[in-house]
Amino acid sequence: MEILTRRIMDYRVGSRLRLKRRKDITRVFESGRRATDRVVTLLAAPRVDGPDAPSRVGVAVSRRHGSAVRRNRIKRLCREAFRLIRPDVPNGWDYVILPRVGAELSVEKLQASLKSLVVKLTSEEEEGT
Repeated sequence: MEILTRRIMDYRVGSRLRLKRRKDITRVFESGRRATDRVVTLLAAPRVDGPDAPSRVGVAVSRRHGSAVRRNRIKRLCREAFRLIRPDVPNGWDYVILPRVGAELSVEKLQASLKSLVVKLTSEEEEGT
């Protein structure tokens, strides 16, 4: 039981690992890289704090997704999927997740999609340097 609890605690995504300020989200939208698949669009920008800072995530869901209840559920699903893949995500990045309207979302689909898009975006940065 202790091992399970410790493992879950290692994957925590508290408020310090979420993009909340408009300034940070705008920076990712304006200067970040973009990758898309059938489930989500992922934007990524290097953190201003440096490459050793932990990666942060934000979720933007438009009103086209439906009611506030539905939009909030989509946000929770996206944050949970990111929380689960967080050990595989390199440090030093800010991400914004944009779920596609009409896509059937589940934690498993989001995880697979986010993993592939993170690899694509971060490998592009490494090739550029």
